[in-house]
Formats: sequence, C-alpha cells, structure tokens
Amino acid sequence: MKIKNLMLSCLVTLSFGAFAQNASVTISPAGPTICEGSTLSAVTSGMTGPFTYTWSTGETTPTIVANTSGVYRVRVTGQTLYNGIRQVSSALLPYTVVIDPQPSISVRGDINVCPGDSVKLVGKFRRPYYAYSWNTGQTTPSIYANQSGTYVLTTSTNLGGCNFSNSATVDINVFDNGYQPAITALTPLVACKPAFFNLSADPGFAGYSWSWFDGSSSGGASNSQTTSILLDGSGGGPILDTSTVYLTVQLGGGCTFSSSTVIRSVREIEVRSQYCGVYNYNSTDSVKAELVLSYLTDPQYQFEFEETGHPGITWTFTSNDRWCRFADVTPTLQPNKFYNIRVRPVIDGVPYCYGGTCQIGIATLRPNHSTLSYSERIDGSSVDAQIYPNPSSSEFNLSLHSDLQNTPAVVTITDLSGRLIETFQFDGSENTVQFGKNLMNGIYMVTVQQGDFKNVTRVLKTN
Repeated sequence: MKIKNLMLSCLVTLSFGAFAQNASVTISPAGPTICEGSTLSAVTSGMTGPFTYTWSTGETTPTIVANTSGVYRVRVTGQTLYNGIRQVSSALLPYTVVIDPQPSISVRGDINVCPGDSVKLVGKFRRPYYAYSWNTGQTTPSIYANQSGTYVLTTSTNLGGCNFSNSATVDINVFDNGYQPAITALTPLVACKPAFFNLSADPGFAGYSWSWFDGSSSGGASNSQTTSILLDGSGGGPILDTSTVYLTVQLGGGCTFSSSTVIRSVREIEVRSQYCGVYNYNSTDSVKAELVLSYLTDPQYQFEFEETGHPGITWTFTSNDRWCRFADVTPTLQPNKFYNIRVRPVIDGVPYCYGGTCQIGIATLRPNHSTLSYSERIDGSSVDAQIYPNPSSSEFNLSLHSDLQNTPAVVTITDLSGRLIETFQFDGSENTVQFGKNLMNGIYMVTVQQGDFKNVTRVLKTN
C-alpha cells in the first residue's frame, strides 16, 4: 500500500512539473518579413493571467506595432498551475519591416534650365526592394530632364505581400531662346503724378536685375524680385511722364533673359490761363486745355463745370480735342452766371487727374456796350476798368478809375492762342487811353493789372 501511494504521488508531481516546465511565449507573426504598421502579438502557453509584458522596445502591452526592422523579444510574467508566478521569454526574432515608400524628388540643380541643358532628378528615401517608374517610361532611381513639364516618380513594392505604392512630382522649366520673363504690375501702369509703380517678376530665378530712367542723371536699378519706381518724384526733379522698365532674370545655369514694360505718370492738365478770369464769355465761345501726354494717339479731355451759386453740383463734357465749346455743354451755361471749370485727361476710357480750377462768367455781348470789370478790397480801395466800344471797328477806349493813382497800370493784349500781340503801360492818374487801332479782325484777351488788381476782358475787333 505504501509503495502504491508513493508511486501515485510521483506521477502527480511529474505531471504538474512537466506542465510548469512547458510554459512558453512566442511572437506572432513569426516573420521574418512583415509590412510597416504590422501588429506583433505575444502568445503564451502553459500560463494563466493576469499577465505582464515587457518587449525589447520597452513597451508593456500584449501587442505592439512594428515600423522598423530589427530583432524583437517579449518577456511575459504569469501564473502556473501551481499558482506560482513564472516569467518566460520568447526567442529573439529578426524582422525585416517593408517600409511604405514616401518618395520625394531631389533636383540636382535648378528647376529653371537653360536652353539645351538638362537637370538630374533623383528619387530620395530609396530601399533595395523598391521599384521605380517615371512618367517618362524610365525605371531607374534617377533620370535627366531636358524638357519642360511635370515629372512624376512612382515608387512601389510587393515584398512580403506588402502592396505599397506612392508618387512624387516636380515641375521643370526648360527655357527656349525667345523667352521673355513676365512682369506683373502690383499697381496700375498709368497713374497720376507723382506716382509709385510696384512691379514683380516670377519667383524661382537665381538672380534679378531691374533698370529704368526716372529723370535723374543715372536712372534707377534694383536686384530683387520686386521693385518700386517713382516718376515725377520729390525735390522738384524733372517731370517724367513715360519710362520703359527693363527686367533681366538669370537662371542657375548662367543664362539670362530680358523683357520690358512701360509706366506712365499723368500730369494734371490746366485750362489755359488766358481763358481764366474772363467774365464776359457768350454761349458760342470756347476754352482750351493745356497739352497732355504726347504718347496718346487719340486723347480725350473731360471738362467739369460747377456753377458758383450751387457748389458741389457738377457735370462734365468730354471732348476729343483740347477745346471745350460752350455750345456743346449740357446743361447749357447761362448768361450772367459764373462757373468753375477744371479739366483732366481720359486715357483708354479711364479719366485721371484734374488740374486746378478756373473761373469764368457768361455775359451777352452787345454792340457799343462797355465791358465793365470792377474790383474792391476789404479796406475800400478799388479799381474800375471799362473798355468801350466793344466790339469796335477802329480802336478801343480803356477807362480806368482807381484809388491807386501812383501805381502804373500794365495792359497786355493776346490772341486766343495765348500769343502776345501788344503790351504797354500808362500812368495810374490817366483816365482814358486808346489802343487796338492796328489790330486785325478777331477776338483778343485784354489784361489790365494795377498793383494786385487784375482784370481780364475779351474784346472783338470788326471791320
């Protein structure tokens, strides 16, 4: 009986001992080739939980994600059937992790290529198990590009059943000999003076060079992608209406290309001074603008009118020449009223800068009627000038009544084009002087100035 019990005890001990000795842990999958992002799991045998895990990567979870090639091991602690704690380790397993390609293209040079040259394109982040395919049909990791276009590199692999494929692109510009670099206007190319003009070239060039003439002795220059140019600038410099701006870009290969554009600063236009301060115009008369930019082949002039009795209410008349004929203006200019006039150029349908304001008056001219011009200061001093008869077939009488008897008066006679016909002086104490006997038939502007009084009158010489 003792022998039988002893044998039974030995069998039980051997059974449990063998089970405890068979506790193990393995890693699944066993590899050796797996895809990037694959999960490695610790698989235990002959043990019960709870388990603790220690991977060779330092992680402590039942599973881990493998993203790099290397040797992996896991150590597991659990309970045996004896209710004892047992720690077992897996074998060291080498894994080759197939990396999902994330290609990029390295340009060994400049993406802007000189005529006749080429540039080397190289696929980066290469692996021995990757396959390469370019949209040009080539299957090497690197190629040479000698034509403009978008180059596409597709990198793929199916090693270990990992079906990975991704692409990268790069744009290459191979320039021809007739290329002209683009100039982008960041501000309008035509502007009122003084005007700043901001220009930009396309990016990506190895060098930039701008040059222009701005009215100074040396002109202007810049070596950046953008530039700013002032025409008719500060300091009373020379007026410059039009300038050609030249751009030269340089490629990494050393070749250069050039282009140009024109910028224009528009001067303010004035109504010609001899037409201003005249208050006896009639509805058949005209006024004239000063000259505007000479580059305009079909210039237009926009005249603005404002009746002084209704400030702020304006209307315009656009003329195809420098003349504004009152008969063409709508609403019609009315006799015995005064108007402020100013004018501006119209370029390609766009009106620009107004000049200064000129004031005129409309009156009805009657034969043998004296033209009256009267001025008075706040202090009470005055000048009263009359020209009669007007119109006249022989000579005109200028009658001057003034508090400035010790100040000579200056009389200037011009035709409607502004050409000086005659000028003379007479003593301020004189009451009347004759002039104009030798004038040809036509309309003339007579300016009488005494001290700071100035009177402008239109006269008509007839047969």
